[in-house]
Parts: sequence; structure tokens; C-alpha cells
Amino acid sequence: MNILFVGLYPPHIGGIATHTFNLRQKLTEMGHNVYVLTYRTDKPLGKDIFMVDSFTRMRGLFFMKNAPKEAGRIIREHDIDIIHSHYLAPPGYVGSKLTEKYGIPNVVTTHGSDINFMYKGTIGRYLINLALKRTSYVICVSKSLQRQISAITDNPSVHIPNGVDTSMFKPSDEKKEYVLYTGALIAQKKVGTIIDSLAGSGERLVVAGDGTQRPKLEWLAQKRGLEADFLGYVTDVERVMRKAKALVFPSSEEGFGLAVLEAMAAGVPTISKRSSTIEEMVKDRKNGMIYDDPSDIPRLLRELESNRDLRESIIAEGIRTAYRYTWDCVAKRTSELYSKVLGSQHDNI
Repeated sequence: MNILFVGLYPPHIGGIATHTFNLRQKLTEMGHNVYVLTYRTDKPLGKDIFMVDSFTRMRGLFFMKNAPKEAGRIIREHDIDIIHSHYLAPPGYVGSKLTEKYGIPNVVTTHGSDINFMYKGTIGRYLINLALKRTSYVICVSKSLQRQISAITDNPSVHIPNGVDTSMFKPSDEKKEYVLYTGALIAQKKVGTIIDSLAGSGERLVVAGDGTQRPKLEWLAQKRGLEADFLGYVTDVERVMRKAKALVFPSSEEGFGLAVLEAMAAGVPTISKRSSTIEEMVKDRKNGMIYDDPSDIPRLLRELESNRDLRESIIAEGIRTAYRYTWDCVAKRTSELYSKVLGSQHDNI
């Protein structure tokens, strides 16, 4: 099968790029040919990865304008069978336009912030509604997202979660030295609540990630007297996890919570803010800890350190949980969906 991915892909960074990279790798191992159309970058691109010319500012607007032309060339030269857009807009919008022009079915994966934030704006809602008009299937990385999608469209949807690379994220015997946060430093991630809660606790916080909130968070840590190391974006999160005594996940508006799953695979206990998405994966005091009030974070850390049996049982159950979310399983289910969509198209001819 010849597949065209539309959306973020390395050398771009972030959760979506990680998702598309791992999914493409596994689909290729299954014998599929996966081509990628992504946003402009000045860094080298791999084989069968193409980019759309655009300016850094208003990147999404230029992607919607220029991507269909470049995608058309890929479709003609590589006989594309199905389009898989990652994120409802702009990629899903582009995929919908390609379906309209070439008659090739398009599935789209919603990753969370497209529904949780983008859809709340007038322009975002307009683009997403246009994207959904010609989408054959919507893949949702959590059941919570699937419920949200079902409320705004009659399009069929399926829950296929993110995966984790258990060969990369695995337990380590290294000494545990700090509390860890990994992810983007943007307002909706609520990283400041970790800093506020750990102030005066004697804990050291390591922050692996970058974003617009970084200067404010560095200032906050200094003001609160918290020992905090801001590493910026790191390409080897698994290395940073080896010395983490726990990972704190403070956001309650996530599509999935990949960092929690990666920590579980790495044998790092997780302390997560309660949300419907998190509760799909984390069972409180079984494979992780869940809090409602950020002020509880220091108490939960102390409990994990003082109660060895609890810590070890959470780690063991977390590892078992992670092994239920392999990329092999994600790729198999995605490939089966492609076949289902193409079979339905054939039946309608």
C-alpha cells in the first residue's frame, strides 16, 4: 500500500512528529510505502520526505495554500492509495482538499490540542469542520477525544492510542536524583503548578522541554527558591528519565499523555493531574499516582520514597501497562483501518 502522511515529521520536534516517525517506521516494516509531506525546515530530510515552501510566520496558512500542489506531485509519481493527515488542521484540511480533487480517501488523526484548543476559535472551528467534510475516518488517540469528535461530526471514528518504544524507554538502575517534567513549556501545560508545589520541599526539578513560557518559568523557579534545571528540548528523553525519581504530569487537557507512558516504560513512577484522558491509562495507586490539587505533589513524592512496596508495585504495573501500547500494535490497527477504508471505497464504486 502506498500511503501519504501529511503533517509534522522529524526533523520537526514534538509529540506529533514522534508519533508519525514511529508509525511510519512500523508501517514500513510491514511492507507499506509511506511518503511524508511536512512543513518547511532548513534541516536535511530523509528519503521520501518532502516539505512545503513557506515562511516561519503564518506557517499554517502557507501550508494550506502550497501543500496541495506538492502533494499532487507525490500522488501522481507514487500512485498513492490513501492519505493520512495528522492533526485536524491545517493537515486535515489539506487532506480533505486532496480527497476532493483526486478521489483518494483520507483519514485524519486528532492528537488533542486541535480539538481542545483550536476548535474553540472561530477560524479553527471553520477549518476543522471543512476538514471533516471529506474525511473517511477519524483516528482518536484517546477515548475522551473520540467522545468529543462524536459530538461535532457524524464521521466514523476509532480509538487507536499512541505507542511507546519499549526498546528505548526501559528501566535503569542509575541513582534517582530529581523530579522530572518533559514536554512543551506553554501555558496549557501548567508547568508553573509544579514549581509552586515543590517550592520549599527540598526537591530538585529537571525540565526537559522548551516553549514560550520558559523565561517566565525560569523566573518563577528562581523567585520560589526552587533548584530547577531547564534543559531545553532534548532528543534523548530516555537518558534524562534514567535518573528521575518520578515524573510529574500537570496538564489536564491532553489528547493522550505520551510522557506518562514513556515514564511507565522507563520504570519511573508518575504523578499526574486527574483528567478523563489520564484515567484511561493511569489507575491511581496501581500503576501511577493521580492528584486533584497540585499542593499534594510533595506528599505523594514523600509517600513514594518512604513506601518501598508501593513504589515497586507501581513501577512493575506501569511497565506492564506500557507493554500494552507498543508501536507494533498501533501500526497493525492503523493498517487494518486503511484496508477497511479502501475496501469500503471499492464497494461503493
